[in-house]
Amino acid sequence: MTQTGGPYGGYGGSLQQYGQSPSDPQAPPARIDPYVGPPLPPPMPAGQPPLTAGPMTYPTGPVPGPLPVQRPAVIAMAATMAVTASLQWICCLTFAWLMAAVGAQSLGTDGLDGGVYHALQRFSYGLIDGLAWPLYLFPTASFITGFIVLVRRSWARIVHTAVGVAALGWSAWWLYPVSLLWWIAPAVYIGVACLILWLPGVGRWYRSAP
Repeated sequence: MTQTGGPYGGYGGSLQQYGQSPSDPQAPPARIDPYVGPPLPPPMPAGQPPLTAGPMTYPTGPVPGPLPVQRPAVIAMAATMAVTASLQWICCLTFAWLMAAVGAQSLGTDGLDGGVYHALQRFSYGLIDGLAWPLYLFPTASFITGFIVLVRRSWARIVHTAVGVAALGWSAWWLYPVSLLWWIAPAVYIGVACLILWLPGVGRWYRSAP
């Protein structure tokens, strides 16, 4: 190692290693070896914007599937209408039949009591002769199918609607000799309870059954 002297022969403050060329402005430039590292990416084509680093993403769990279709509220409404109306009909019919049987035994056969007696007897004997079968079977079937419609099966609403249509057809035939005015109110009630099961949203819920 050598020292360079200052203007007065002293230490100039710079060190020079052995084999190192002095910092001469007229000296040739240092040799630069070619790049020998990993391969560089290909050059960007002309006109393409430079790549920018986006937000860092992290691996997540499995992608959840589509959400299940929620059951429409009109299905519960139809089930409630069928179950409550069927129970009320069965209870009222049974109570009226018992009152007719008991009342006919406590009334006389003459005068005003006789008219009431014959009306109660006609009602009671009509049920015994076979009228009780449809009057009990249709509401019982509607009570059962009212719970079945809550099951996500396409045939559930078909069976429930078929029971309603059969009940309307039989009641119209039974009340036709008397007056169809008695048939309008139950027809509207049963029709609404069955038709709301055929709305588009209800159909999608039934079709999405696993």
